[in-house]
Amino acid sequence: MRRLFWKRGLLALGMGVAALLLPMADGLAQDATSPLKACATVPELGSLVKEIGGNQVTVTVFAKGTENPHFVEAKPSFIKDLSQADLFVQLGLEMERGWASGLLQNATNGRVLPGAPGFLDASAAITPLEIPTGTVDRSLGDVHPYGNPHYLADPLNGLKVAALIRDKLAELRPGQKAYFQERYQTFRQKLGTALVGEKLAKKYDFEKLAILSEHGKLLDFLKQQGDQALLGGWLGQMLPYFGVKAVADHNIWPYLGRRFGIDVVGFMEPKPGVPPTTRHLSALIKMMQAEKVKLILASPFFDPRHAQFLAGKTGARVVEMAHQVGARPGAGDYLSMTDYNVRQLVSALKHG
Repeated sequence: MRRLFWKRGLLALGMGVAALLLPMADGLAQDATSPLKACATVPELGSLVKEIGGNQVTVTVFAKGTENPHFVEAKPSFIKDLSQADLFVQLGLEMERGWASGLLQNATNGRVLPGAPGFLDASAAITPLEIPTGTVDRSLGDVHPYGNPHYLADPLNGLKVAALIRDKLAELRPGQKAYFQERYQTFRQKLGTALVGEKLAKKYDFEKLAILSEHGKLLDFLKQQGDQALLGGWLGQMLPYFGVKAVADHNIWPYLGRRFGIDVVGFMEPKPGVPPTTRHLSALIKMMQAEKVKLILASPFFDPRHAQFLAGKTGARVVEMAHQVGARPGAGDYLSMTDYNVRQLVSALKHG
């Protein structure tokens, strides 16, 4: 899994040349009437910036939807985008540590450096899962010391990040604060309806309903209120399968699993970022058979032969998941990405 997508020396040279050819960006601030120029590290963030920013923002996204976001091919052309940017948005939690920091350093744009008004770490909006305890070193694999960075797989985290983006855009363009708030409210309504169905989204705070579902208490609450029949949306589709067991290629799904009741009990990687071995896959097969694991969650950047091998040995169904926006056909924006993943899961469980 560990691959090097560029030769560091050549990339550094290319970045240096590009930086020398660019004008100093600090003197090129956009006027208050032109759209803000935003750069986002991954497609989910780009989609959320577009949702909230509308016609007041133009967005450049660095990672492709099918890429592993840990290892993005950093291009010298990205420096030009950053040199002209008013806003830079990253996932944080060291997801982009191998490629984004060098771009920022070479862009000579003080507006988007860490600590500047145009720098936004989206992880500030969420509570990370899986923060390791004890000493973290390379012997553990590619462990993230500040928690798992795949938090946008949970739509409630997406809503929190959307609110953070709203506030940042309003800070950069105070005159458009009402516009950004209106677009956030529209996005929130769409997400709530998709999550619990239109009727419940109108009657209750859908964020509270989602938390009840996370703790296995949603049905009891709705029964007490006489509203069980109103539950729809993603939670309604997934609730019959709450607690279903799955394995995955890489540790991408703890946030989605928490939200929709999927228990990810193993991974094809023996350690994060370490390619599967025959010995590890053999042990995984035995565990899957013993635990009656039904699903294999597959991302597009991982060798599909491993998932197919496990499926052939265990009878579990391979579910082609979208780990980020644009990863699969039909997952072209943030809400459609989540909808795609839920539909894939439900289809596999219905026919499993």
